[in-house]
Amino acid sequence: MPNTSKSSKKATPANGETAKDAVADVFTPLYLNSVARVAELQKNSLDLAADQTTAWIGAWKTAFSYFPLTPPAFFFDTFGQAVQTCIDTQKSAIDLAVEQTEAVTEIAKQRVDAYTKITETATTAFQTTVKRSVEAQKKVLEFAGAQNKTICEATKKQIGGGPATVIVDSFERGANTLIEVQKSVLEATTQPFLATRA
Repeated sequence: MPNTSKSSKKATPANGETAKDAVADVFTPLYLNSVARVAELQKNSLDLAADQTTAWIGAWKTAFSYFPLTPPAFFFDTFGQAVQTCIDTQKSAIDLAVEQTEAVTEIAKQRVDAYTKITETATTAFQTTVKRSVEAQKKVLEFAGAQNKTICEATKKQIGGGPATVIVDSFERGANTLIEVQKSVLEATTQPFLATRA
């Protein structure tokens, strides 16, 4: 029968590290990995929105080509460019948040003696960054909504009513729904980072 005696000794950090250092070494990579994963999730959702927008624009170009008065491709191209600009801006904001998180984490590693204070500061800074990023991304989405409305109104004026107006209205509602879904996804994915500690 093998000897299965349990040692009552607790694991001690190697190389003269304090328990605080050891905890930081364990949780810092986990924290950075979590931030990177959330950032990738948001970027993937933005890529999905870009793909859906491109598909919808292509479908609407095709649909309008069957009408006697087709809106100029300029409207669709402008809308596509506006959405792409919004998405690129949001991705840049996400990258900035990740970079700031990495920088703050590096500061925490260098200042082990003041770890508690730096952690609180880093959390506040990260929450502020996330909050500002969310606000910026919401403004971009609101801009996209305004662009969508402008393009749809111009298209309705050009086609002058009739059944085509129903299609434009449907497109506008679909784009508005997509924008609202993006806002909801943004809120849901960032809410854990904005929650205050009790």
